[in-house]
Amino acid sequence: MGSTRSSFLASLLFIGALLHAAAAVDHRVGGDFGWNLPPTPTFFSEWATNTTFSVGDTLRFNSSANQTHNYAMPESQAEFDGCVKPGIFFENVIFVTFDRPGRKYFICNVGNHCNLGMKFAVDVLPSPGMPPNSALKIGAVPTLFMITTILPNLLFFI
Repeated sequence: MGSTRSSFLASLLFIGALLHAAAAVDHRVGGDFGWNLPPTPTFFSEWATNTTFSVGDTLRFNSSANQTHNYAMPESQAEFDGCVKPGIFFENVIFVTFDRPGRKYFICNVGNHCNLGMKFAVDVLPSPGMPPNSALKIGAVPTLFMITTILPNLLFFI
């Protein structure tokens, strides 16, 4: 009976972890328009403002076959505003997955595309249901051990 309860609780924890992973969203930059020269200079900024981003979400940079674009990630608002091209940019990588909360900046590094509006900033939020500092701390390990191992065994005696 006790092993059945332990198995049941372990299964619930596993299902909870799967549900959390399934909650991540795959965002296509620019929606159906994609990562192409925008119709207005504020197009991508408006798209980003109307979209919620969380840790675990992915951005996909898809461009039309007849357009060449890349993306770079300036490190500050000043670099973003001035379309300062960082030394590192990504041409073959068409996606980025957010691994921590915070403000992230994206620009196109090709020609004057950034000045034409191919740039946006996002505020990445902590994953829903996770504490703001989601890094596993040393103090969390004993608690996690107690919840997954000791507590189910105590339920056996109830």
